[in-house]
Amino acid sequence: MGYTVQITETLSEGARALRAGVFLDEQGFSVEFDDIDDHCLHLALYDGDAVIAAARAYPDAEPGLWHIGRVVVDKAHRGEHLGSRIMQEMEAHLRTIGAKRTTVSAQCRVRAFYASLGYRAQGEIYMDEFCPHIRMDKHLAAT
Repeated sequence: MGYTVQITETLSEGARALRAGVFLDEQGFSVEFDDIDDHCLHLALYDGDAVIAAARAYPDAEPGLWHIGRVVVDKAHRGEHLGSRIMQEMEAHLRTIGAKRTTVSAQCRVRAFYASLGYRAQGEIYMDEFCPHIRMDKHLAAT
């Protein structure tokens, strides 16, 4: 489909609304936005003017390691493999700026999704609010 991707240093209103709708309203989290948003790269996937998928990434203190998170797809567009697309787009961009490895804090219910993209579970399951999560890491191959 003719979707467009934008990566910016500012969280767009469309991505903010999508994240709030999915994580706060749909999934019931109480905390979605934090100070990290001000120091991230924000990826937004657009269908025309509407943001239909989004993610953010920020560098770790460890050189070459980036955290990808807040991966979200609009309910009406699930099943179109847009989660995979935004992860691949973000990873490709991070490679261009020197990332060697990425990590995600994956909700356990979507662990298989991240595993299908080459992420491997690290450590123990932990709770983020009421939801079990696990850290998953991936080494980025040079392109």
